Amino acid sequence: MAVIVKISSRSICAVAIYSVFLPVLGAHAQATGQSRSRVTMQGPAEQSYQSVVRDALGRPCLDVEAAARVHVINPALVDHVVSVKNSCPRSINVKVCYLNSDKCNAFDVAPYKRVDTILGTISGIKNFKYVVLQK
Repeated sequence: MAVIVKISSRSICAVAIYSVFLPVLGAHAQATGQSRSRVTMQGPAEQSYQSVVRDALGRPCLDVEAAARVHVINPALVDHVVSVKNSCPRSINVKVCYLNSDKCNAFDVAPYKRVDTILGTISGIKNFKYVVLQK
């Protein structure tokens, strides 16, 4: 329910449109399943037993997040996306791999930039494990 402080023809019209279409739009979103998330966040990267690039204060330079993203057209297809953000003033060479696999993506992350990479596209698998190697 909206509260109107200043009454004008525009505000009355806006309230009328808001109150008429809001229940319809909400019912449409529930009926079509749009309220479900297309993204499944993943856990942290597995340990790589290699040195981690750190800044002058000893903090890791890379912030890594991963998610499984369902395709809009074909919900059976899932992209495994890994996002790497560099918070240091130098470029870092990164290699992201599936755990215990040779399937990898190698790239450079420029200073203070973020790179998103699709590690793979697989039918129906929303959970994956990965490892991040950095130089």
